[in-house]
Amino acid sequence: MKQRTITGVIFALLFTAFFLPAYWFPITAVLMSLVVGSFVIYELIKALKHGGYDPSTSLIVSGCTLSVLVLTGGYFLSLSAESCLALYSMVIGMFSVACGILIPVARKNDAKALENGIATGGTIFYVTFPLFCLDCAMLFLPEGCNGWYYMLIGLVAPWVSDVFAYLVGVTIGKHKIVPHISPKKSWEGCIGGAFFCAVGVMLYSCLIIHRVDNIEMNIIAFGCLTFFMGLLVSVMSQLGDWFASVIKRHVGIKDYGTIFPGHGGMLDRFDSAFFTMPLGLLLAVIANNIF
Repeated sequence: MKQRTITGVIFALLFTAFFLPAYWFPITAVLMSLVVGSFVIYELIKALKHGGYDPSTSLIVSGCTLSVLVLTGGYFLSLSAESCLALYSMVIGMFSVACGILIPVARKNDAKALENGIATGGTIFYVTFPLFCLDCAMLFLPEGCNGWYYMLIGLVAPWVSDVFAYLVGVTIGKHKIVPHISPKKSWEGCIGGAFFCAVGVMLYSCLIIHRVDNIEMNIIAFGCLTFFMGLLVSVMSQLGDWFASVIKRHVGIKDYGTIFPGHGGMLDRFDSAFFTMPLGLLLAVIANNIF
């Protein structure tokens, strides 16, 4: 427990050191995404190979590099967030699908060629999409719509959900929700985490975002909308956690790495956020275009 606490504090300090300056200098968020993405790619490839799969490392690196090039091109072309995301979807979407097709075609003697192709394309999209959404929110939203506030929801709200899900679960949790994937998680914890996450997102949005972003929508209506968004963030957060757990159990590992002693690897820390960062961008786009 002591080791987990110390590691958790160090992780929080590192996260703050990268993300807090991004309020003034968005490039630090881009650097954070590059660091996180690099570690996650390494951990996923290692995990898949441990499970007997053989994804193409060269194609995964190429796909992730292509994602960075799309981001860079969009920035210098001064694209909107929506346009840049559409460009990403077309380029990386087609590249990921191509990986799923080319590997089975090229590897004639690979009994798992189809699975390896899908693993290759899936890894590219799984890693690059949420991080691209983070960078897109920080770089491409118009003046007056600061993406930092919205991505704080996508990055921090999952951890709020996890903390309260744990506290409620150990207090009154009795009914297991997915014992074959996460034995300790209960329905009570899941619901408690979702409720407190929704309340936190609603209060943060009404007290901070509604004011700094000059939201014209009635604050009560905005509160209802963001409460629902908070519920959705919590649900997606838990799905992200389960998805990463399913992969770990399938390939036979306990953690994705040891970079954070007591907590596992980089993906063990960001598995939930990978499913919620896109929601942060979605809320920003809705606020910018509707409110």
